[in-house]
Amino acid sequence: MVEGKRGKLASRLKIAQSQGVNSSEFVRVAPELGLDRLFDYRIPERLRGQVGLGQRLRVPWGRRSIMAYAVEFPAQPEVEAEKVREVEEVAGERPLIPAALCQLARWMADYYACDLGAALRTILPGPVRSHEGGGKMAWWISPVPGREAVAETVLKGSKAQRKAWEHLLKSGGGWLTLLARDTGIGTAVWRALVDRGLAERTEKRFVQDEALAEAGWPDAEKRPELGAEQAQAMEAWQEERKKEGAGRAILLEGVTGSGKTEIYLRAMEAVLAEGKNAIILVPEISLTPQTVARFRGRLVGQKIRLCVLHSGQTVAERRESWHEIREGRARVVIGARSALFAPLENLGLIVVDEEHDGGYKQAESPRYHARDLAVVRGRIEGAPVLLGSATPSLESGFNADRDKYRRVLLTHRVDGAKLPKVHVVDLRKEDKPKGGGPILLSADLTKALEDRRKKGEQSLVLLNRRGYAPSVQCPHCGRVEECERCAVPMTYHRGEEKLRCHFCDAEKAAPRQCTECSSPVLKFTGAGTERLEESVAEALPGVRWTRMDSDSMKARGSHAKALAAFREGRTEILLGTQMIAKGLHFPRVTCVGVVGIDGALNLPDFRASERVFQLLVQVAGRAGRGEIPGEVFVQTYTPFHPAIQFARHHDVTGFREQELEFRKAHGYPPYRRAILLSFSGSSEAQALAAAEHAVKRLREIWKDKVEVPDAGPAPIARVEGRFRFQVFLLVDKVGEVIGDLKRVVLAPKWPSGLRTSVDVDAQDLL
Repeated sequence: MVEGKRGKLASRLKIAQSQGVNSSEFVRVAPELGLDRLFDYRIPERLRGQVGLGQRLRVPWGRRSIMAYAVEFPAQPEVEAEKVREVEEVAGERPLIPAALCQLARWMADYYACDLGAALRTILPGPVRSHEGGGKMAWWISPVPGREAVAETVLKGSKAQRKAWEHLLKSGGGWLTLLARDTGIGTAVWRALVDRGLAERTEKRFVQDEALAEAGWPDAEKRPELGAEQAQAMEAWQEERKKEGAGRAILLEGVTGSGKTEIYLRAMEAVLAEGKNAIILVPEISLTPQTVARFRGRLVGQKIRLCVLHSGQTVAERRESWHEIREGRARVVIGARSALFAPLENLGLIVVDEEHDGGYKQAESPRYHARDLAVVRGRIEGAPVLLGSATPSLESGFNADRDKYRRVLLTHRVDGAKLPKVHVVDLRKEDKPKGGGPILLSADLTKALEDRRKKGEQSLVLLNRRGYAPSVQCPHCGRVEECERCAVPMTYHRGEEKLRCHFCDAEKAAPRQCTECSSPVLKFTGAGTERLEESVAEALPGVRWTRMDSDSMKARGSHAKALAAFREGRTEILLGTQMIAKGLHFPRVTCVGVVGIDGALNLPDFRASERVFQLLVQVAGRAGRGEIPGEVFVQTYTPFHPAIQFARHHDVTGFREQELEFRKAHGYPPYRRAILLSFSGSSEAQALAAAEHAVKRLREIWKDKVEVPDAGPAPIARVEGRFRFQVFLLVDKVGEVIGDLKRVVLAPKWPSGLRTSVDVDAQDLL
């Protein structure tokens, strides 16, 4: 959750922007070494005027050279001037990181307890760092000036070469592969022109034609009429963006299907018309194809380029997209959390769709939250920020309650569509399956799926666990097949006949008998999406279904293909994990089933109820988005749990009020900040000793100012062969403790192999 540093951010940005490419004699750098310190170097005369804020530099470090980032230009170094060593060389023609992103990196380092070099490495993708000059190289063919008379003579006997030469004169040049494609003249002909001295061949970084049309979502270019609430939302956004610093972030709280995406599209159009640029964030790459298609559809005919950034791209694709953005040729960027660091300048809008989603939290250092960083970047660059969700996080809702954000409500679905009716199916009253095992499809859900299928409608079935069975147990001796490196059971994947650990990805062949007592009988406990797939096929013979989870969607483009098949009606049922629960808009979906939700309610995490409530409301919102009313069936053994009952009535406000009472009573976020300290190592005793030492030191430093609980084993005590211990802190202000945490937890030279981390605003406590 963001703390107020607006004045400091503005002053830093002013300094940074005033510097640009600097002619200073000294530069202060952040090395790519994981050190939480800055170092001064002298800029030699030959490089003066070539070093800008955010520039990558090669500098001497002991007897070797390392890469570092220029972050300041001090008038005098911190050490004696004669002892300052010189910068060796400048990487690239200009700074790769814009000034505003340098300031964002500083904020990240201060708030998320990381060194500035690590924050800058996060902002600048690996594919770009490893290939400074750009990406894919290609041949550019251009005519040699003044060779027309020579061409008349040497090309008399070659019809193809003459045609190619005339094309070159008319076009002025082109990429070899595109020339061959567009004219139908083979590459050998173009090379012959080069050999004859009529054309020249230059190797350059390939740049796509910006005028090429891009495919979009069917009918996405049509601008529907705004409803009354949507119009009010646009007015509120316009009011805030006219204020100094782009005003407050807007929390767009709208029921599923209320037209939040149309607000995003209108806001994007408004800033593009002013010559500004936009970033659109989605929580998962599974949502990217549909989002990209809808936004591209609206841009058809405008010759405005849209780029995609996410981890599912190849290295070359990410590098090329990044350079297109940095060079100003792409003006709209869509992607998952890392797209927030797109090097767009003149930024006019940041959208964070499904802002509540846990996918915006980075699991490795720097453990940033993209939603909160989006608000910070918006303040730095004076760009308005739109946070959208049907189920806002309690943190964002709390900020809106305190008037830190502006809340805008969309209470009705567009075109008069009604929210679906939610049925809670009490599994305690269901008949047990004849062959044993879990109840996956209740009688009510099976009947509803069959009825909707007969009517030519579509359905979704959610089970947020992949594989066939979460564990394999021997009913005779009780042995459970566990991962040798992690303190968790291995998941059975029936399609591959393998056991796989979902934490370290270790796998082994599925046993045919108990490895302890050799019993040939094994019990598959629980259920995953593979088992659900089997149940759907048995209960609904002949049905056409697609399974969407991280196992089935590994192939490149598989998300887009699966969603296209479903949209076109070639699939009747889409089943899968939470990736089918968010952001998808399919008017023919009228039935949603939720299976196996109880396990998520019982996790040792104070956010468990909030996550279940959000998941239920989100997946329920996929139903009834067209003219036909929808139905939702939630199967559970705890039908009266508050999260389920509030979701049943789509009561976001009621759930928030009750949950905030619980959080306030225990001092949990949003009333205080959660910081998780982690210690892990191959030696259990060593990891515990380190955690206990840190606890002792923090108690000595803070005394009674901050309560420091005892260290304890993590809920999953061992992962990848490493024993894990945690300390869970609740503090009033991060800024008051972060320096001490860096010194006590991160800075010490711990025994070899022991790892420590500080997770500010921790989301995953397992």
